[in-house]
Amino acid sequence: MSDIRPGLVLADSRYESEANSYLQRRLALFYGVTLGIALALYVEAFILTPAGDLLSPARLVHLAAILLAAIVLGLLRRRSVRPGWLLFLDGFGLYIALGAALVITVLEYEKGLVSMPAVLALFIIARAVVIPCRCRTTLLLSLPAPLLFLLIEVVHGVVWLAPGIRSPRFAQHVAWEQLILLLAVAIAAFASYVNFGLRVQVREAAKLGQYRLEERIGSGAMGEVYRASHAMLRRPTAIKVIRPDATDPERLRRFEREVRETSRLSHPNTVAVFDYGRTPDGAFYYAMEYLDGADLRGVVERLGPLPPGRVIHVLSQACGALAEAHAMGLVHRDLKPSNLMLCRRGGMHDVVKVVDFGLVRDVAAAPDLTGTGVLCGTPETMAPEVLMGDPASPRADLYALGVVGYFLLTGKGIFDATSALEIVGHHLHTPPVPPRHRVPSVPEDLEAVILRCLRKDPEERYADAASLRDALAACAEAGRWTESDAAASWAQSL
Repeated sequence: MSDIRPGLVLADSRYESEANSYLQRRLALFYGVTLGIALALYVEAFILTPAGDLLSPARLVHLAAILLAAIVLGLLRRRSVRPGWLLFLDGFGLYIALGAALVITVLEYEKGLVSMPAVLALFIIARAVVIPCRCRTTLLLSLPAPLLFLLIEVVHGVVWLAPGIRSPRFAQHVAWEQLILLLAVAIAAFASYVNFGLRVQVREAAKLGQYRLEERIGSGAMGEVYRASHAMLRRPTAIKVIRPDATDPERLRRFEREVRETSRLSHPNTVAVFDYGRTPDGAFYYAMEYLDGADLRGVVERLGPLPPGRVIHVLSQACGALAEAHAMGLVHRDLKPSNLMLCRRGGMHDVVKVVDFGLVRDVAAAPDLTGTGVLCGTPETMAPEVLMGDPASPRADLYALGVVGYFLLTGKGIFDATSALEIVGHHLHTPPVPPRHRVPSVPEDLEAVILRCLRKDPEERYADAASLRDALAACAEAGRWTESDAAASWAQSL
C-alpha cells in the first residue's frame, strides 16, 4: 500500500495486470484531452494570428507539442505498453504541455505580457481528474509549473524588461499567474485525493469474505458471475452473486441449501464449490472452481458436429459426474450444452466439467423449497414427465444428456421449433428424428444409445448414469478419441 506510482491503486502483484491496463486506458483518455485542447488553441491562433506568424517559432513549438501528443496517443491505443513506460508517459504528457507553455512564453515575451498559465492549469487539473493516483504524486508532478513560471517571470522582469515595464502592474501580473497555477495544483491535489480514495473504496467493496472480485465474466436475471481470487491461496475462482432483490427469500434459501449440498460433490468432472455466504447487504454468493475453457454449445458452433468418438468421450465423463450426484440424492435438472465445459486440467485436454448447479434439487427435499407448479430448467432439454409436472428424477437428467448428445452429433436440437410452447409439445408427443437422418456418418450403435435416452417413458430409458456410461463404452467408436486428438483440436481451434 506504500506504492506512489501514478495510476496504480495497489502494488499487490495479483492486481498489477489489471492496474496497468486501467492506467493505459486512462492515459489514452488524458492524451486525447491534451490533444483536443492543443488543437483548439492552434485553431484559435490560426484564426486570430496574421498568416505570416503561423510559421513563427512559437507556433512551430505548438505544432511539435501536438505531434508528440498524437504519437503517444496512437501508441497507447494500438499496443500494450510496459508498466515502466506507462509511468513515464504519465508525467510526460503533463510536461509536454508545461514545456510548450514555457517556450512559447519566452519566445513571445517581447510582444507583451503573455498569459499561458491559465491554459496550463487546464492540463494540470485534467490529468488529476482523469488519472487516479496519490495526492502527493500529483503534487510532485504539478509543482514545477508555478516554480518554473515564477523563474521565467523574474528573469524577464530583471534582465529583459525595461524599467518602465517593471512596475506594480508587472508584479500584479506575476502574482495573478502564480495564483492561477497554485490554485490549479491545489485543485488537482484534492481531485487526486478524492479520485484515488474512491478507487480504493471500490477495491475494498469488491471483497466477499476472503475473495476479491476482479472482473465480471457473466450476468443473468438473478445476478452476476465474477472472476475472483482468494486472499491467501491465490487460486483463480469464479463467484456467482445472487442479488437479494432478484428473488424472494424462499428461493434464496433454496439456493443456499442447494449450494451447500453441491459442495459435497467431489467427482473430477463436477465443478468444485469452495465456499458460500452472504454479503453485508444480504446478497447470497458462492465461490467455485474457475474454468478456463469453452462450453459445448460454443464448441459445436465453432467446429460443427463433433466426431462420434469425441461425443462418447464427453458424455461418458458427464455420466461419471451425474452418477455421483444421483447416488447422493441430487438431480441437476438443467443439463444443456452451455452447462458442460471442455477444459484443460493437469496437462489433459477435453476434461468435462458439469457446471451451474443453481437448479440442483435434492430428491428428498421438502416440497416447499422447490415451489409448486413452477418449472425450473431449460425447455429444450426438459424431460416430458417434468413438463407434465412430475418431480425431476435422475432419469430426467439422462433425457437431458441425450439431448446434449444429439446436439453434439448433429449440431442441431432434437426438434425444430419457434417457441417454447412448441418445444414443449414436441417433447410430449413427437418422436425425435434419428441422428443418422441428419448426419449419415453417425454410428448406428451410438444412435441407438442416444435415442434410448430420449424415450418419452422414463422407465424405457437407462436405469442410471452408470448404465448409460456402460452403453457408451460398448459402442464401436469408444476409445477412438485419444489425448493426442484432443490436444490437436485445442491447438487448432480452442
